Amino acid sequence: MKIVRVNLNEERNEKVGDITIIPIADLHIGDRNSNTKLIKETIERIKDEPNTYCIINGDLCNMALKDSKSDVYSDSLSPMEQILEVIKLLEPIKDKILIISTGNHEDRTQKNTNVDVIRLVARELGIEDRYANGWWYLYLSFGEDIHGRRINYAITGLHGFGGGRKSGGKINRLEDMSQVVIADLYIMSHTHKPISTKGCIYIPYYQNKTLSKQEMYYLMTNSFLESDGGYAEKMGFPVSNTSITEAKLSSKKKRIKVII
Repeated sequence: MKIVRVNLNEERNEKVGDITIIPIADLHIGDRNSNTKLIKETIERIKDEPNTYCIINGDLCNMALKDSKSDVYSDSLSPMEQILEVIKLLEPIKDKILIISTGNHEDRTQKNTNVDVIRLVARELGIEDRYANGWWYLYLSFGEDIHGRRINYAITGLHGFGGGRKSGGKINRLEDMSQVVIADLYIMSHTHKPISTKGCIYIPYYQNKTLSKQEMYYLMTNSFLESDGGYAEKMGFPVSNTSITEAKLSSKKKRIKVII
């Protein structure tokens, strides 16, 4: 699991106020159904809003191969053109990317060719230190409480897997993440359906023999495919939902609000 530590106060040399994190995943650049207009609007928003950041969570490229479920002859861009287009799209917000990780569409390219697509993108953008080839864990610090202490959040995620056709199965996969590691916010993509839920857990403090209740927020991100078509349509999968998801984090006390 890749661990990344980001202190926004130090990066910006000032006390940072409340922030918004917009996860970006399942762009499927190269697929003819990819909503490039919505992608560009979302990136423009991240660029223009001072305290808005993003987490890149895989399947940026469609990367259809001859032995994949996607149709290699239907992509509007070649694999190389897809990589270059992703770099071009992300260049304006490279300083606002907290994490950049791979998805199953890029993974199959690496499996077949040993070319790590997202690592190449991250290197070109100068953020290879924030690249994760799989599950990632982010320690994010910013702001200041009434005692002058920084506010710290633990955010974890991965592109995702499985999930089933129904929302219940997707939520199960999302909540299963907290069986592996404790965090404040869990982020998963892959299912093309934005979902949010919340849980609580008691954390033991062995030194003074007490328990502390920790809230855990779960966020499954949207897709940028306007219509699945192709393989997904043939298999009877639901149409993708493009409603943008975001998480708002307080800079004065640990507080999260998830918006879909």
